[in-house]
Amino acid sequence: MPTHEMKRQYSRADVSWPVFLLTPKCIVKGETKNISLGGAFIHFLSDPVQDRFFRLLIKPPNHEGLLVVSAKVAWKSRRHESHRLLPSGMGVQFTQISSSARDFLGRVFSPSM
Repeated sequence: MPTHEMKRQYSRADVSWPVFLLTPKCIVKGETKNISLGGAFIHFLSDPVQDRFFRLLIKPPNHEGLLVVSAKVAWKSRRHESHRLLPSGMGVQFTQISSSARDFLGRVFSPSM
């Protein structure tokens, strides 16, 4: 049986970066727990969205400016779900990402020289 890790298309990096989720109704602050070229897991203290599509503003440290991406909800977790100890949050899939944001994230996964 394939594991969740085997199904992932992109490698992930464990990072804790501030993120703002923007919908027509609200702005919610959260934090990435991991990120890839195709998406991220974001921790929120509450369920921030009822919308399926939204925009994310991600603030990596030591990076000038914000990464701006369009995303959609891939899945949601809650702290008490199936007795797992996952933080509450959601997996998001990037639907649009600028070339500069993609280049920056690509460098996160490149070995330093």
